[in-house]
Amino acid sequence: MQLQNFTSAAFLRDDWQRQPRLFRQAWPDFEDPIEAELLAGLAMEEGVDARVVTLDRATGSWSVEHGPFEDYEAYGEEDWTLLVQSVNEWWPQVQQLLTQFRFLPDWRVDDVMVSFAVPGGSVGPHLDQYDVFIIQGSGQRRWQVGNRAELQQHRPHPDLQQLAQPFTPVIDEVLEAGDMLYIPAGCPHHGEALTPSLNFSIGFRAPAQTELQAAVADMLLDADQAGSRYQDPVAESYGDSWRVSNTQLSAIKDFLQQQSDPAAFDNALLRVLSMSKRPLPQPELDLEPEQVQVMATDDVWFCRTPGARLLVTEHGDAYVNGERLEDAASAAGLVAKLAATQEDVPAADLDLRITEHAKLVAQLVNSGAWFFSVDADDVEES
Repeated sequence: MQLQNFTSAAFLRDDWQRQPRLFRQAWPDFEDPIEAELLAGLAMEEGVDARVVTLDRATGSWSVEHGPFEDYEAYGEEDWTLLVQSVNEWWPQVQQLLTQFRFLPDWRVDDVMVSFAVPGGSVGPHLDQYDVFIIQGSGQRRWQVGNRAELQQHRPHPDLQQLAQPFTPVIDEVLEAGDMLYIPAGCPHHGEALTPSLNFSIGFRAPAQTELQAAVADMLLDADQAGSRYQDPVAESYGDSWRVSNTQLSAIKDFLQQQSDPAAFDNALLRVLSMSKRPLPQPELDLEPEQVQVMATDDVWFCRTPGARLLVTEHGDAYVNGERLEDAASAAGLVAKLAATQEDVPAADLDLRITEHAKLVAQLVNSGAWFFSVDADDVEES
């Protein structure tokens, strides 16, 4: 399936992080990459982040239940929604949706959340702190979306945050299969199913400043790169011991804003950006480059783990799953090839006889970001 009736350059110039936008038939002849029954089955598995949101219209009360689920009979035929996070990490066909959004940085990708709703199903009007594309699958859902505004929020349930007041929609439309809605972070929106329907939400994380700063600080501490220690400004007197002067405040703020080792900061930031949303599956035993070299046969494929990020700087440094890859520059061509594609690569195309290539591939496998498969078709069908 290809994204159509959509121009990325115009979208980035006019809409991205600016205003909501509805793209009719962005995916002509759209076919659900996962069916509702299979999504429901996935939500029964341990380790899958799933929840059911239900509205009791008689009382106006909301409830939230978390998976894994045993069955769905008790929910009836109206007013409930099943939401499953990171379906792309479990279902390769859903992962394929992300290939159409690579006009945006890979590090911004959060996940693909899939929701199934019966008539009346909704999570209520709310705000999201990330940018999202919502692709309408089978069925119909009415969406109302407003521009950014200061709106009060409340929690009708401990696990559910909604708007406490109405908003003025600038989009109020019924979406059919193949329609796509873009909603910037902070824009109020409300979707309600008119018929049994599936939605595929491609989320792009927009981390808060303090959240990103804290993550980088943790990385610096983990690398024993805490930086310089605070020193008081030179003075003959600091005044009353119990008083914090403006001079002291300025000195502390200047200290916090200093970055004594820009290279260490850049390294920590890139490690944060390359982290996968969920822990990647780790191999039972680390592979050595010599072991990797015997994998270069016609029936072996090199496959990216869904959710893994491989980021490369302009200087050729490469990062994956929170770690810097050693000697990536010596295998720059292969790094770029693997970073550019989401597809499985024949192991024979990796030129593993080249020692630098074998070292790089071993690092990627040992990080959990890539794995070898005897048959790529097995990966697609798993």
